[in-house]
Formats: sequence, C-alpha cells, structure tokens
Amino acid sequence: MPTLSNKKYDIIIAGGGVIGAACAYFLSKDKDLNIALVDLKKPGNASRASAGGLWAIGESVGLGCGVIFFKRMSMQRAEAEGADLPPLRPHVLPDCFFEFALKSNKMYPALWQELKDKHDVDFKFEKTGLKYIMYDKYDKLYADSIVEQIPGLSDEINWLSAEELAKDEPHINADAIGALEFKCDHQVNPYRLNEAYMEAARQNGVELFLQTEVTDVEKHGNRITGVNTTKGMLACDMLINAAGSWAAQLSKMATGIEIPVYPVKGQIILSEKLPKILKGCVSTTDCYIAQKDNGEVLIGSTTEEKGFDTTNTLPELKELATGAMRCLPILNDMNIKRCWAGLRPGTPDELPILGEMEGVEGYLNACGHFRTGILTSAITGKLINDLYRGLPLDLDITPFKHARFNEQHKKQA
Repeated sequence: MPTLSNKKYDIIIAGGGVIGAACAYFLSKDKDLNIALVDLKKPGNASRASAGGLWAIGESVGLGCGVIFFKRMSMQRAEAEGADLPPLRPHVLPDCFFEFALKSNKMYPALWQELKDKHDVDFKFEKTGLKYIMYDKYDKLYADSIVEQIPGLSDEINWLSAEELAKDEPHINADAIGALEFKCDHQVNPYRLNEAYMEAARQNGVELFLQTEVTDVEKHGNRITGVNTTKGMLACDMLINAAGSWAAQLSKMATGIEIPVYPVKGQIILSEKLPKILKGCVSTTDCYIAQKDNGEVLIGSTTEEKGFDTTNTLPELKELATGAMRCLPILNDMNIKRCWAGLRPGTPDELPILGEMEGVEGYLNACGHFRTGILTSAITGKLINDLYRGLPLDLDITPFKHARFNEQHKKQA
C-alpha cells in the first residue's frame, strides 16, 4: 500500500468524535509531537447525536436516558409477569465514575475560556443546572433514593417545591409536585465542542486525515508501527483507539482482542427555534429536554441495543414527544425540525475503557464512553496526554482499564 505521508507520526488517533478530538487537542498543546487524526464520519456518530449535557451527577445516578431505559425495562417486565409496575430504583454508577465525571465537569469553565482566547473557538458553555421533575410520590421516592446514595454531594443538590419550581421554570406542567436540582450539571453545544477541539488541535499542528478509514494496523512483533487506510499507509509509534462504537473492530486489528464496546442506539427529536422556555435542562422518567443557545429544543433519548441500526421509529419518537409535552405543555404547539439516531459506544459495566492493552506496545484505548462522551472528553484528553508522557495522573484509571474484564472472567470461571 502506498504511503499517505512521508512523515512518521509519534501518535495516530483513530476517530474524530469528541473523544478523539479531545485527545488530539490535549496531546498537541505543547506542540512537540507529530500527531495525525484519522476519521471517517459514519452514520450514527455519537458526538453529533448528543444533547451536550455536562450532567456529572445526573448521568452518574441514571437520569437522562438512563432512567427512561430502566423505566421501560420495568414496564416490560411487569407486563410480562402480569404484575404492577415495581418502584424504580436509581441506577447509580460506582464511585470511580463519579470522580471521573466530576473532575471533567470542573474543567469546562477554564477550557471554554482557553479555547476562546487561544484559538477563537466557542463551544457555548452554559450554566443551566439539571432538574429532575417529579409528578407523583413515586418520582419523589426515586429522588429520595438518589439523594440517599450520594451523601457526599449534598452541596450540589437543591430541592424545589412546586411553588419554587413554578417560579423558576414557569412553563413546566403545573401538576408537577417539585424537582430535584443538580446545581453543577450544565450544558454545551456538542457540535461546537467537537469542532472546537478539532480546530484547536489543527492550529496546534495536528494533521487531519478526514473522510479516511483505518482498514488495518501494521505491527512489528507486538509493537504497533502504523495503520493502513483507504487512502494509504501512515507510520506511527503510538495508536490511540478513539473509534467510538467501532472501537471493537479497531482493537481486533491492533491487538487481536475485540474489546467489549458495542453500539447503543438513541433517538432524538429537535424542535424549530423557540423563544426561551427553559432556564435549565430537565429530566423526567419519560425524557430529557434541553433548550440550546439558538432556541432549538432537544428531546431525548431512547436506549436501544439494535446493532448499527440508525433508523428512526415512530413509536419511540411518539413516546419521547408525549413525555416532552407532558413536561412542557407549551411544546404541544411546536414544529419538529428533524429527528435522528446516534450510536453510543456502550460497555458491559457502562464505564469507559482507557489505557494500555496487555500484550501490545504502542497502543492506548480511549473509548467506551457510552452516554457521557461530551461530559468526560476533557478529563479523557488530559489523562491520555499524561499517560503518554508518563506524568502523574489526576485519578487512578485502573477501574477503566481493559484488564478489568479479564479479572471478571476469572471470578466467573
């Protein structure tokens, strides 16, 4: 295969979604490395299907599409068993993920300023908070259970009565009995964040090979030496797997091991531009809703394990729209601008896969971020940079390494 570039790169990043772009930016800040990013936009790219929520606590306790998924599972189980719907319990992720998510979340105000000042790119960071809207005693029990499981985060939690909620968010359904607010959970424009990382990396000297797909990985013994692409071969000393829902295929080529990353479909509705109807982001057991800086209202999201299918389906879209109109009756008069589906890179334990792989040199994982790629892109980019350079890490990445799956298999054997 002909060589695409005469240059040998220190690092090749496979994947130009928000994780790959973040890695490119953080690794290029010192401008001392030759870095290439290879990316082919495929249907279902998760970064372009995100709500852009920086919901560090909300996602860690299963709000957003998490609570919608578990409500659906509970309803299906109850229907199959002919029983009443059991009370929902929050799906809370382990402490290591809280640390991971909260550290990343705290990086965004300074990162936003840095990218604006140094690179003239703006990803529209907005301090909005996230409110879980409660309609009845079951929603209140769910909220109580969340608070019980995160006692160390009481300073970031605010209970709103029905009267306080009506004053803060006057368009919310008047039947709501209150809300649980996470004060540190904000939002960005996901498209602009991805583009900001990419443009800043380009300005720092990263070479972008767009509309280009990695087709194979070159190795000498157990060391990565380059990648073959649809346009030619690129030589490197280090390959970073940031291929999103397609990360398993790349790891198989690079290491012989297919890491457990798989696509999880999420369908989303976007409204036309509307006047300001929401002060912050909101979540219910039916949907989550975020009004973006341009006035468009984003409604999401389903959680479906249907392979690489990216079609929209009427029953699921209708369910999301009905939930949104229940929460915000003013949306009864909205026009839908478009609908789409994205493929989140899921893992069995819902934690990302970071760091080296056993048995191969010159390879790092930066994948499997499931619902939280936008939120955790900042800390992921910094961790990958520090790991590559042998610097002290901001947190222990042992719980996120691929080796954890080997340990789980040993325990099960």
